[in-house]
Amino acid sequence: LKGGAFVLEEGIQRDNRKYLLQGWEMIKGNVDKIINLSLDLLDYAKTADVSYQLCNPNRPAHEVVDLMMPKAEEQGITLVSDFSQDLKAFHFDPELIHRCLLNLVTNAIDATSTEEDARNKEKRVIVRTAASNGWGVEYQVIDTGCGMGEETQENLFKSFFTTKGSRGTGIGLMITKKIIDEHGGMIEVESEKGNGSNFIIRIPKGPTQPDE
Repeated sequence: LKGGAFVLEEGIQRDNRKYLLQGWEMIKGNVDKIINLSLDLLDYAKTADVSYQLCNPNRPAHEVVDLMMPKAEEQGITLVSDFSQDLKAFHFDPELIHRCLLNLVTNAIDATSTEEDARNKEKRVIVRTAASNGWGVEYQVIDTGCGMGEETQENLFKSFFTTKGSRGTGIGLMITKKIIDEHGGMIEVESEKGNGSNFIIRIPKGPTQPDE
């Protein structure tokens, strides 16, 4: 904001339209970043009430794939859906799980699009649902991106940890883990440097409503 304000002020003093437009574009872009950052911080700080609904667990995964398909295609990435048809509806919060999956798929696309060795392998992200013994559903988000070493994996869900430098805040994975914890679920990652990553979420069946 300070940088944009400086350029804007220079444009006003010099009556230079190019400076005015450049400063205004800088301010607009950074206002959006600050809004998103502030909303993420507020979301993380508050105690979210899980709104349990009877829902097919494939639904939020399907919605995320449809939403992210254009971005994946723009980056030259094949986004694949692999949904189990044997899953039964159970009680969970589909909006919160949608947000978790959206965070993971966004990260997977970012990791795959920046893969330095992309010329030698297919750029692919897979969103998978599966039955898991004792759980309502298992979600997997698999990518062929840059992967992570052991140290990165150990710190991945800690406060504000990010591998994206100035492009990331680390809040996305913090919120994702918080939502999974509030569902009584679990999240883990399997990854190897240079060989992609697989994020795994397992969600238990929520409380059955009396009228059902």
